[in-house]
Amino acid sequence: MSKLIKNLRKVKKNLRHSYWSHRLGLLGSEAEIQSGAHFEYPERIKIGDQCRISRHALLRANTEADTAIHLGSGVSVKENALINTNQGEVLIGDDTWLGPFSLIYGNGGVVIGSHVMIASHCAINTVSHHADRLDIPMSKQGIYTAPVTIEDDVWIGIGAVILQGVRIGTGSIVGAGAVVTRDVEPGTVVAGIPARVIRQRGEDVLAVTGQSKTVTQARRKDTHVIKYGL
Repeated sequence: MSKLIKNLRKVKKNLRHSYWSHRLGLLGSEAEIQSGAHFEYPERIKIGDQCRISRHALLRANTEADTAIHLGSGVSVKENALINTNQGEVLIGDDTWLGPFSLIYGNGGVVIGSHVMIASHCAINTVSHHADRLDIPMSKQGIYTAPVTIEDDVWIGIGAVILQGVRIGTGSIVGAGAVVTRDVEPGTVVAGIPARVIRQRGEDVLAVTGQSKTVTQARRKDTHVIKYGL
């Protein structure tokens, strides 16, 4: 009986892959679309090889761009995560992980590099509302947007919020619950509301080896690389 159930699951998995491969702009080999995952405007969504879109994840490509959402190879979008382009674009590099219940609002454009870990309940926001006038509701005053860039090998802790116009440098860490309102330099650990620098990664190693901190920082400047498949 267990073998039969296993075979039935495999058949269902293959059927879902076949169905979405005809509807999505691109669906790579060995990509897994779990039951309950949902795509809106699927023809504007490209998903690379060996990606996994978990149950109840929602990818909404509501923009006029030919490719509004592009996931590189090996990307994992976990349960109940939302990627919503809102007239922008969301580009995600290889082997990046978007945790459960996390949100990406791509109005102003979002670029996320490779090997990025985004924990559960995080929010990446590229839009805000004007609120200067008191004679009309804030909801009627319009919006402004600015892009968010997250470079390679970044770790974003549970419940962190990344606001519009921010660039997070390669190899940096954002602490749980932090609210990031300004750029984060490569190799930096930030935490708090608003997020502030806690330390530089590798400082303990420098203390042991005696290596020059200036040399290490110079090397970090050469690691600002964003990779995503086209």
